[in-house]
Amino acid sequence: MELNFSELKTRIGAPLWILSSANYNSVTVGLLVNCGARDEIYPKEAGIAHALEHMHFQGTEKLPTSMSLTDYIEGTGGRISAFTNSERTFYFARVPAEYAEKAVYALSEQMQNSIFPEEKIPIEMKNVVQEIRRRNDSPQSYLWFLAQKFIYNNQPLSRDILGMEESVLGFTKSDFLTFKNRYYNSSNYIFVVVGDITKDKALELFNKYFGDKLEKNPNNRKKEDVLAPANKQFIENKGLDQLHLSLDALIGEGKDKSTLYLEFFRDMISGGMSFPLFQEIRDKRGLCYSINAALMRRMDVGDFNIYIGTDPKRYKEAISAIFEVIEKSKTDETLLNRVKNLKLGKLMLRYESAQEVIYSAADDIRFLGRPRGFREIKKEIEEVGIEDIKKSVDKYLNPDSIYITMLAPNDFEA
Repeated sequence: MELNFSELKTRIGAPLWILSSANYNSVTVGLLVNCGARDEIYPKEAGIAHALEHMHFQGTEKLPTSMSLTDYIEGTGGRISAFTNSERTFYFARVPAEYAEKAVYALSEQMQNSIFPEEKIPIEMKNVVQEIRRRNDSPQSYLWFLAQKFIYNNQPLSRDILGMEESVLGFTKSDFLTFKNRYYNSSNYIFVVVGDITKDKALELFNKYFGDKLEKNPNNRKKEDVLAPANKQFIENKGLDQLHLSLDALIGEGKDKSTLYLEFFRDMISGGMSFPLFQEIRDKRGLCYSINAALMRRMDVGDFNIYIGTDPKRYKEAISAIFEVIEKSKTDETLLNRVKNLKLGKLMLRYESAQEVIYSAADDIRFLGRPRGFREIKKEIEEVGIEDIKKSVDKYLNPDSIYITMLAPNDFEA
């Protein structure tokens, strides 16, 4: 399967990565903006990167309402959306191939001609506040927020992407324009296209709708040292029946091979109901309803996470059992081969969807500076060895490296 990206240079200087294939019926266009929650001036701007993403959907000069903007794409049968994290904001639109020009046009309108209607700002910020409250009402989601704040020790990477209610409700049009002018420019833009469109046509459309309008400012590249907390454990009490546990380890840069190996290990222990965390902790020992592993990649430092909701009286047993799973699984070559088959299967399925491919490409660009092709990813999967897994697990996931965050019932004491 020959599916590789090509890099083109737009007239504004931003790179355009394109995977052109007539095997798709659609075209997905995306814009990766090199800024996120870690770039905010805290606490005044807490949450503004994410809030600005919301405001880019509130109307443009030629599509003046949120309805007219979204209907412009949804009326084709397509989808327009975005998401923000601590380091990047990604805007995208997916349409049937014949409407590719509409997708590029909508993206250019959002980036260049959003009007940020002042009457809509307080309304939309109230919606963001409800997003914050929804997160706070979900024990697992709120625990994730607490754990990030704890392990990154209140440094920029610990900041909540959603922000704080008081900061979000205070945002003005001037605040949005100030943040946008600081980071939204051709030096911080990367365009991505996947689908049934030629390279020449894609370049023509981006040059037509983005042209020479963007001022070129310095590229926003940041790295910082994370000073891990001195304590290994943090507890917050709340009116709950279960004890929600987050076991976290700080890991290396997103581009590191060790991070790739830990992604494999995440799937080795938490690839589904037939994998060790579920089988050992839930199915055999009855310690939980929900348990899973996750990995957060960032430019300079990430984290490996295991979540479990369990009986407060059995939490030590649960932690001990998790470490047993880690220790046993890190040398299990049969388990690694299962994960290789799983990943190869998912890779094949991913390439049936232009939208899934563009998500993966955006991650590659963040950490590697370019998207990988199908054969490169396949080769990388096939070459991972069990010794690679063991070395990375021993380095990062040993018990002495683990931080424990607990969201506990009010009467709980460790």
